[in-house]
Amino acid sequence: MGLTVGTTETNKKRTLVPEGNHVARCISIIDLGTADSEWKGEVKKRKRVMFTFEFPDHTAVFREEDGPQPLGRSVTYTASLSQKAKLRQDLQAWRGRAFTADELMKFDLQNVLGVPCLANVQHKENANGTTSDRIVGLSALPKGLQCPDSANEPWAYSIDQHPKNWDKVPSWAKEDILASDDMAASEVTDTPKQSTEVTVDEVPF
Repeated sequence: MGLTVGTTETNKKRTLVPEGNHVARCISIIDLGTADSEWKGEVKKRKRVMFTFEFPDHTAVFREEDGPQPLGRSVTYTASLSQKAKLRQDLQAWRGRAFTADELMKFDLQNVLGVPCLANVQHKENANGTTSDRIVGLSALPKGLQCPDSANEPWAYSIDQHPKNWDKVPSWAKEDILASDDMAASEVTDTPKQSTEVTVDEVPF
């Protein structure tokens, strides 16, 4: 499954991140839970996780009182660190080397919160005639290239730690989370019991 970008379209003209590689910083990680996903005609259960990145060199005014603020873009992955998983490929490019078997078993996604990277952005024309900017890859910052301090405090939401940071989760993402198998399996939706660790190789979701 390839990368997708979580975006919210409005009636206002959208300020796009230019195409190319840009300095960015991971400012949030959201566990979206497990749900049915169709790929090549086959429906499977997939656990998903969304990373949001802040682009300090590209800004827009969202509220006049705040002035220019960094643009943010999100990427949703299948939460797997299997050999061919896109999440693993991007993390390895981001860290600059492959994972060892021991590192894979111990890796915590929240380790990348607040960590800078280069995000590769491409533009795509949508069926309705609008253009969207999508993150299609991540890589390590070249030596000597600096990323400005984050304008937003990095945070994470995990279903097994609900309701911590629930108030920060976008409304559309809350709908996905509440409809997930993880929430449905919980006896009490405020205290879900499902694990949110990423899967490694053949470990089921």
